[in-house]
Amino acid sequence: DCVVIPQGANTGLTGGSVPRNNTPDTRPPTILSLKRLTTHFPIDDGQRVLCLAGCGISTLATSISTWFPDRESHSILGSTFLNPTTAAGIAFGSGGVYLRKGPARTDRALYCKVSRNKFGENEITVVNTLGVEGLEDSDFVEHSGEDAIGALDVYAKDVQQGYRRVMAKSSDSKFGNAKSSDSDYQNKVCENTGEVSRYNADTSGEDCNRSEGKVLILATVHDTFPAPTKKRVFWVSFPDMETTLKFRREVCLNDPKDLPISCEYLDRDSVDIIDRSGRILTYMIRFLGMGDLMGYLWRVKCMIEGMPFSWAPLICDKTLHVLNNWVPEAIPSKFMKAGREWDHHAMVAVGDFGDGSLDCFMERLD
Repeated sequence: DCVVIPQGANTGLTGGSVPRNNTPDTRPPTILSLKRLTTHFPIDDGQRVLCLAGCGISTLATSISTWFPDRESHSILGSTFLNPTTAAGIAFGSGGVYLRKGPARTDRALYCKVSRNKFGENEITVVNTLGVEGLEDSDFVEHSGEDAIGALDVYAKDVQQGYRRVMAKSSDSKFGNAKSSDSDYQNKVCENTGEVSRYNADTSGEDCNRSEGKVLILATVHDTFPAPTKKRVFWVSFPDMETTLKFRREVCLNDPKDLPISCEYLDRDSVDIIDRSGRILTYMIRFLGMGDLMGYLWRVKCMIEGMPFSWAPLICDKTLHVLNNWVPEAIPSKFMKAGREWDHHAMVAVGDFGDGSLDCFMERLD
């Protein structure tokens, strides 16, 4: 009897990748690394994509933009340079700044969960809700030795070896018609009621959503999204919280049909912290980009922090903090001036999707 901990890219961003020894649970932990399950391929003419559990969000974003230049994957911001996995996004509900796409979510997945049989014994059950033709449980004869995991494994190996197969399609079953993104989020977030629109404990839908390691995700299906033809980013500062909330309600969340791409709130302390400790990292991302080199440097930092010395966990961050003031301000001066003079700020990305959403936002902003 042991604890099995699924591990994706091991970025540790949510603290979910390494077992903690601070609970009364005495069972030995076993870490199951999924980082080599990186295969991903489009289905439904690029409207969706199927990802094995180790597929990184940065890798996926690059693939989608290459395969279908007019579309994009769910996560293209934030910690993409660390390339955390798509399965981790589902398990922890990432993507909180996205207004059009909503947080990471899907009801189409292949995962394992532990349940108790009538004798009170734990048993592992494989749940298949992928909803892809040729991968449905009904496509296999019972007790034949063939199943969705085996068929998906063959498909993934063909993709890895460069064999071009006919693009798969969603089935006509209830799983093939299930949601592969939070498609109701646009309407829900614009309701502006007393209810919280998004919260990390929202476990609605399939068990894989916000499972936080309670189930073992093997593969997931995700929607792709139209890419904007034009994009603008606005920094808006406010004197008080009341004005900030009014901006959110009347400008950002006025109409679910023309929402901004994303919106992120920062207070004065956030701007100060970025300036006092984040200049070097900001310049590194600016000049080195969000690719493999940044990921390599992050892994070096993690390796140093994991050394068996008392000073190791904080040495990198302290060094960057001490050297920070030797580097010019990374935030443009006009934004720093507003950051020091005003208490509340919003960074809003707005796109033109051919429906006049950018023009509508500009009208409301004026």
